[in-house]
Amino acid sequence: MDQRPPLLVAALKSLRAAVLLLALGMGACASLEPAPPDTAYQARAGRLAVVATEQAPEVRFEGFAHHRGEGAATGAGGTFAACLSSMGGGGCSGSACGAALLLFLGFCGVAGLVGGVAGAVAAPGAEQAAASEAAMMRAVEMRTVQATLRHAVEDAARTAGALVVDLPEADMRLAAASGNYRALHARGVDTVLETTLTRAGTTGFGIDEPSTAHLQAHVRVVDAASNAEQLVADYAYQGRSRNLAGWSDNEARALVDELATGFRSLGSHIYEQAFELYPFPDREAHSAGSLLSVAFGLAPIDPPTRGILTGDPSIGSRFEWFEADTLQPNLRWQAFPRPGDVAASPEDMARVRDVRYELVIAREENMAPGPIVYRRTDLPRPEHALAVPLQAASRYFWSVRARFVLDGRWRVTEWGTTSFLPRDRFPAPSRQSYRFRTP
Repeated sequence: MDQRPPLLVAALKSLRAAVLLLALGMGACASLEPAPPDTAYQARAGRLAVVATEQAPEVRFEGFAHHRGEGAATGAGGTFAACLSSMGGGGCSGSACGAALLLFLGFCGVAGLVGGVAGAVAAPGAEQAAASEAAMMRAVEMRTVQATLRHAVEDAARTAGALVVDLPEADMRLAAASGNYRALHARGVDTVLETTLTRAGTTGFGIDEPSTAHLQAHVRVVDAASNAEQLVADYAYQGRSRNLAGWSDNEARALVDELATGFRSLGSHIYEQAFELYPFPDREAHSAGSLLSVAFGLAPIDPPTRGILTGDPSIGSRFEWFEADTLQPNLRWQAFPRPGDVAASPEDMARVRDVRYELVIAREENMAPGPIVYRRTDLPRPEHALAVPLQAASRYFWSVRARFVLDGRWRVTEWGTTSFLPRDRFPAPSRQSYRFRTP
């Protein structure tokens, strides 16, 4: 029980709120955004090969009881090893094995976290914990895990109509290992898209607070003839957020399904950002319709959105979720191209044709996007009245982007976001997307 005087407690809460609101204002005014990527190479991409490196990703499950000490990590390691042993040690083969392997890793990782609760009681030294982590990494062959992401990107490329060159796996592995793709050019490849899954697991803080499913990838686009880099970027998937019981119940089915969704989403996002992205010419922040809130991209008009999501309960309930006036709101946003886009790039914007909009809405779970509940593409106008009602007294993340024809090719803008950080990094919706709540 808080023994401080009530007036002092109230003053401290007010001060904390003021500091956080000031931080929101400073974030809105920030001008630290990196320069947009140069996408001129997209027009000469030609025939594409998608290759994967064999680097082992960092596999971490954060936000659970193992944060109490090294003992939890060791307990988790022992349970993880037992899980691997019971499932055959992680051996796997076949073209469809990669996804199953990482999901299998996810299941054993959650099982290890359960063991970590018991391990926290008797904390051993850091050396033993490090040995357990090393054993976990050796137990799984990461080649098939990397191939999972590659296959997801290839599927997205073929769906988009890209000319994907099929090459023997051994040839692609050899080229990826050397980083020299001139040999693939002799096999009919013009451009190489190289993917590396760098991290997988969950992110979070606390003893058993909700943690977010997370995948991260490093991507290079390389001209095969010259071996020159055209693009170097990192992309990440931020999925659903649950506590340990939510992830581990029913043999970790929720985690299995979420990681599978993450691979598909991240694969599509990587291809789009590498070969279809047209960065907004106007990189400035636009008003998102309320105090201390800004938008980067096509700004929301109705409902407006609040400032950056802090996650603070006292601020969140008052300032961070604008209430819509109906369960079937008519969402409206800026039209593309915006006046700032025309001013910044008048020649390109004069050639823009057939503008369409894409809309996505996800229900909030644990202050993060949950399941996508509404998606529309090919919208002809910068507004859309929802065809079905949303749930009452619920929170939602949403975002929009434009898809259009420029010089005979379909292009996409970045998704609208509330953050000045690289706005092409995350698939939508993310924690940086717009937000509203229903009455």
